[in-house]
Amino acid sequence: MNIIKFINEDVWRIQEQSLNRYEAYGLHALKIILLSSKGFIRDLCILRSSALALYTLLTIVPVFAMLFGVAKGFGFERILKEKLLEQVPEHDTMIVQIIGFAENMLETAQGGVVAGIGVIFLFFTVIKVIVFIEESFNAIWKIDSGRPLNRKLSDYLSLMFLAPILLIISSGITVFLKTHLAWLLGVMHLPDFGANLVLQLLGLSPLVIMSALLSFIYIYIPNHKVKLKPGLIAGILAAIAYQTFQWAYLTLQFGVSEYNAIYGSFAALPLFILSLQIGWMIVLFGCEIAFYIQNFTEFKEDQKYSEPSIVIQKASALKMMQLIVHAFTEEAPPLTEGEISKRLRLPISVVSTVLKKLKNGGIIIELNREEDDETVFLPAVDSRRLDVARVIKTLEQYGQHKLPDIQGIEDCLKLIEESEKLLESSQINTLVKDI
Repeated sequence: MNIIKFINEDVWRIQEQSLNRYEAYGLHALKIILLSSKGFIRDLCILRSSALALYTLLTIVPVFAMLFGVAKGFGFERILKEKLLEQVPEHDTMIVQIIGFAENMLETAQGGVVAGIGVIFLFFTVIKVIVFIEESFNAIWKIDSGRPLNRKLSDYLSLMFLAPILLIISSGITVFLKTHLAWLLGVMHLPDFGANLVLQLLGLSPLVIMSALLSFIYIYIPNHKVKLKPGLIAGILAAIAYQTFQWAYLTLQFGVSEYNAIYGSFAALPLFILSLQIGWMIVLFGCEIAFYIQNFTEFKEDQKYSEPSIVIQKASALKMMQLIVHAFTEEAPPLTEGEISKRLRLPISVVSTVLKKLKNGGIIIELNREEDDETVFLPAVDSRRLDVARVIKTLEQYGQHKLPDIQGIEDCLKLIEESEKLLESSQINTLVKDI
């Protein structure tokens, strides 16, 4: 069997309805993994993970300082420090140095102008990395615009304070259960089997905390309504992948001896940077999984089609404008991208491409529907003046207009302008609402 042909073509022709329940679940999961893998490459997630690793490296001390500052306010500073040190091997000094830098940063920002500048710098650096995370997630979710400035300030500040508090509380609960385990088992009078089961479950607490944290950012950070189920599944899968990588990195310590021979005591830095990038790759792949779980119905059809021709785009644009105009004139609820795709049975990629061109041409606008936080589309032109010629011209004029001097191009442009005028004055140039 040709594996590449199976991945690109054959697997998409298999109908899940023809399989039993478990085979259908397996095929569905395989298709989501394949879509996520293609999206991971198409959305330049490896490059984005490199940038995020660099941002993380630059901002990790302020982030840790903020974590310890919040933890100190709640009296959990020692617990947080112990939990962080538990995650690294004894010979790995990188996390110890970072904690030391963070504590020094908190100690130096104690009063006056220095404290004010330190707090401003801390908030700026943390917000900067959150902005880049949102931009990366929005690119995966095919969102062109991020949050407005007022929402960024409110949402990011909430995230900066809530995330460490939740992390500290969850860690504190885990520490409490572990330190009082003997007392709890004695009160519950559990047999040996039950006691061993409780111990095994407590061993899963880091995985549960990581799953909750990743699910939270998958749902909260994109400037789009992400449903609970996709975010939760992606968070659990990404947490399992991250914990597996962390186990391999911390236990097996790939390449440590080679790096020590070359870098000496400096060996921790390249390994730490590598671990940051792989960690962000896992996070971004999880975001791809969440996206394709939520949008599987629309995007699975994309695998059956190549890039549409300009003729198909023009015809699709006319039908899409017809739907948008009719919904507006009949005072029906405005349509989302997904609803347009379902009604016209068009691949979501075609709908997204054409809507982007129509929006850029100024004949539609997008609004955020408050009740469900969905993006909907409305006509930006009076339906009594919106004709076929204008829609087609909008599509044709999308993109770069100014080109270097090309010999003889003026004559060709005049021919195109004349053909457009002929269409505008033709009897077939009807209004979109009358198609």
